[in-house]
Amino acid sequence: MPRTARYTTGARIENHFLDLLELVYKAYYTPFENKTEKIIECISKNDLIKYLLQIAWENKLIKENPYTELSKKLQEVGKILGGWKNSVEEKIIRQNKTSRI
Repeated sequence: MPRTARYTTGARIENHFLDLLELVYKAYYTPFENKTEKIIECISKNDLIKYLLQIAWENKLIKENPYTELSKKLQEVGKILGGWKNSVEEKIIRQNKTSRI
């Protein structure tokens, strides 16, 4: 793969990491009613980063050790985001039940 393609792929992955940080920040400060949508955006961005890393690894742009470490950490981030989303959804359901009473 040409050198420019390697740098382009690396830059895209890096930019998506920064985008994920920004999305998490926005989700944290988003009003409660809209929080689920923002968290879903975070999950989607996390999945995209995992996919791009896999492509980079398959094309031998990154070595196996860094790929494995990053994959494990992204997997953990995905679990955290999923737990956050489930927690918010449960609170919304509880609020809806109590507001009906």
